[in-house]
Amino acid sequence: MGEFQETFENAQIDEQSATRDLGRYKKAFELGAVSKMDMDHYSDALEKAQITLRNARNNMGLDNDSLNLEIKTKKLAFQRQTLLVKDLQRQVDDLNVLSPVNGQVGQLFIAQTATVAKDAKLLTVVDLSALEVEVTVPESFARDLAPGMPADISGNDRDWKGEVSTISPEVVNGEVVARVRFEEAKPEQLRQNQRLSVRIILDKRENVLTVARGSFVDESGGRYAYVVRDGIAYKTPVQLGPSSIDKVEILQGLKAGDRIVISGTDNFNGAARVAISN
Repeated sequence: MGEFQETFENAQIDEQSATRDLGRYKKAFELGAVSKMDMDHYSDALEKAQITLRNARNNMGLDNDSLNLEIKTKKLAFQRQTLLVKDLQRQVDDLNVLSPVNGQVGQLFIAQTATVAKDAKLLTVVDLSALEVEVTVPESFARDLAPGMPADISGNDRDWKGEVSTISPEVVNGEVVARVRFEEAKPEQLRQNQRLSVRIILDKRENVLTVARGSFVDESGGRYAYVVRDGIAYKTPVQLGPSSIDKVEILQGLKAGDRIVISGTDNFNGAARVAISN
């Protein structure tokens, strides 16, 4: 840029000098002091200076275009390098493994400093905030379960309130798997695979007559029970209500204080009266 600027300024000076020289020789020619040949010589010198000035001006414009193109090229190269740096930073950031949940590391599947293949399993993370209790329920009670049913959870000498969250539709070995979640925040003392006791409340009734649940419920089909009086078991029609794992409600046929046979009634063969011997 400096060289073209200097050439242009010199051409301007030469053009101004040639203009002044031609002006002087024109006056001298009009006075008859110089010949026409001398005046034509200085006229040609002015034209030559003008051509030189015009070329210098054009060269400066071309140089400006060249500089602008070079600046644009440098900017594009800078932007390309910026994108390369961002891509490399993205690759570096991808090396940081982030868990989608807050929790604890459950199991490691690779050794430290080991080379890992793409998409290989690294570790498991236990989401303790979503910890639930898994319970198995006999198939006979599974039909009475429903999400949202209350449950009592106990363990570590403590009790918590919970509710049934999900029930598996699959029956395995006569049992159905259900999950119970904590109603309040999960206790901090619990951990994965810890054993707890769960009591699901299918129904809650106050002031009802109940007896211990035994095989007589299935053996008699719940139609009768043997009431023991003075060593004799009398076959008595009964009407059963809802039952739990260890109790069954008596709607009709018995009264408080009655003693009944809750197991082994299949040996009575449906007799009306059976003598009981100790």
